[in-house]
Amino acid sequence: MVDKKEMTPVEFLDSILEPEKKTDHICWNCKYFKPVLKGSSFPPADIIGYCKKIHWPFYWVVPEKYVIKECFKYEPKK
Repeated sequence: MVDKKEMTPVEFLDSILEPEKKTDHICWNCKYFKPVLKGSSFPPADIIGYCKKIHWPFYWVVPEKYVIKECFKYEPKK
C-alpha cells in the first residue's frame, strides 16, 4: 500500500472516493474521467461517469453500454 503522503491529489481522491460501478470500459483509465460516486441518486442507472475533456465546459456522459475502442482525448492516469 502506498503512503498517503506520497500520493498526488488525484491518486488520493481515487483511493477514497468509491464509484457506483466498476467496468472494463476504456474511460476508467483516463485522467479526465470522473465516475459517478456511490450513493449518488442523480444520473440514470446506465451512466458510469463523465468525461471532463470532451465538450468542455459541458461534460460528456459515458454510458456503460457504449463500446469505445479509441478516444482522441484519452490520456492515461499517471
